[in-house]
Amino acid sequence: MFAELWRYWTTFAPERVRKFGYLQRLIALEFRHKRCAEAWAPHLQRCRNIITKAADLCEKQNTCVVLGSGLLLEVPVSALASRFETVYLVDIFHMPSVQAEAKKHFNVKLLTGDITGVFQAMKERKAPGPNQPAPPPRIPHLKDADFIVSCNCLTQLAGPFTQHFEKERGFSDLDSDKVAFQMMEKHAQAIAVEATGVGVLITDVERDVMVGDRVVTRTDLLKAFKLPETPTHLHNEEWDWLIAPAPEEDPARDIVHIVEAKVYQRNLDEKKEGEAAEGSTPPELDDRFADASHAAEPQDDTQA
Repeated sequence: MFAELWRYWTTFAPERVRKFGYLQRLIALEFRHKRCAEAWAPHLQRCRNIITKAADLCEKQNTCVVLGSGLLLEVPVSALASRFETVYLVDIFHMPSVQAEAKKHFNVKLLTGDITGVFQAMKERKAPGPNQPAPPPRIPHLKDADFIVSCNCLTQLAGPFTQHFEKERGFSDLDSDKVAFQMMEKHAQAIAVEATGVGVLITDVERDVMVGDRVVTRTDLLKAFKLPETPTHLHNEEWDWLIAPAPEEDPARDIVHIVEAKVYQRNLDEKKEGEAAEGSTPPELDDRFADASHAAEPQDDTQA
């Protein structure tokens, strides 16, 4: 705990990165990975393998964009740098270790900004809520990247904001779930439908608390949202991630996340022109929000 606190207070980061908990989450992730390295290894390798295989599906290999690059635990940076002319790693904040790794590759660039669009919406006094839809995502190079990856960030998009809104605006659990649903839906649709290159969406979808081989509690991390369908069943993979082996969170229970990886390859015979499956709002979240038809143009908005 002392080591994490020391890292927190000695790491330079913008105020909003601290205020909304991004720095704390990154540091906690770094230290948990060190404690659970053996348990996490199969999950991380599966992520790297899928990203690398999907990269080889690209007809052109000019631009690659990785959303939620985080600590690069799941990102095969060297493999991507060797395949694409330019690789953009996108996140709200890049830790010093990530900056150092990027410098090893002349064609790897760091983009810093909010891909959810919520900070900009807050700046414009249009923060999402019961009567205001979640904004369109702000994904750089969405329409011109040859390869775009959403890397284990889908279920993490809303948390920093909904926690803030619960404290500052009195959000109920249902309010938070609605916003999370909308943000995940719009992010997934951008990768699956709006992007023009090969898209990869890797996300945890379920959290299981285990006693031995028995599930004692199960949580839907997608808030009943369904991921868009892929062109064929061969573009889907699923596996268990032992994210918190006992006693990491509980002295007698393991925490396992179910992870899904989907590859959205364009122009296949199996996929009809314009066809894509959208998640529909379930009855318990039936307050409809207006959908934004296109993602906003990318820009660095770290000062918002």
